[in-house]
Amino acid sequence: MLKTRHSFFASPLLCTIIVSAAFVTVHGQATSPADTKLTLKAALVLTPEFCATKIKPKGSWATREPGKFEVGKAACEELEPALKGVFSNLTRVEATPAPEEAQVILLPRFVDVDATKTMGAFSNREMVVLLEWTVKDNSGKTVWIETVQGSAKHHMGNMFTHGKNMKLVVTDSVKDAAEQSASKMSASPELRKLTQ
Repeated sequence: MLKTRHSFFASPLLCTIIVSAAFVTVHGQATSPADTKLTLKAALVLTPEFCATKIKPKGSWATREPGKFEVGKAACEELEPALKGVFSNLTRVEATPAPEEAQVILLPRFVDVDATKTMGAFSNREMVVLLEWTVKDNSGKTVWIETVQGSAKHHMGNMFTHGKNMKLVVTDSVKDAAEQSASKMSASPELRKLTQ
């Protein structure tokens, strides 16, 4: 009788475990719309002027550090690889293409770039990059505008490592902005609507 009672309770328990495992397996394999590429032919416009963008650090002449943040150069290295995973077809161009060459045209613009100021070589400084996107369809109509923020932290560095650390904080903050851009474009209902 004891053996029968255990079998009686074991069957529903076993069924529950199997059904739960099946649900987890199916649920884990499901993809959200944001995980699929946008079936659009996109043109990423990276003009020579955009790629040459350099921003002077903010502050008065007494507190401003020498040099400039070369955000354009970093953006022109990071944006295309980040957006390749979003669109089924992405082409980098230096000027706005003819209407038949792309279904959507991606136009980036730097809105603001700033970095904290620190006192010591091992103090962390944070840089924030604001990148505005305008996406137009092949008729020239604006279909999506979004501003994304990228940020990164690195040591300020001493007189020997300051230049290298400045490049790292610029590259990493722009890379973060590129990744945020890809995520927002991929999840955009307005852009997904164009694929239907």
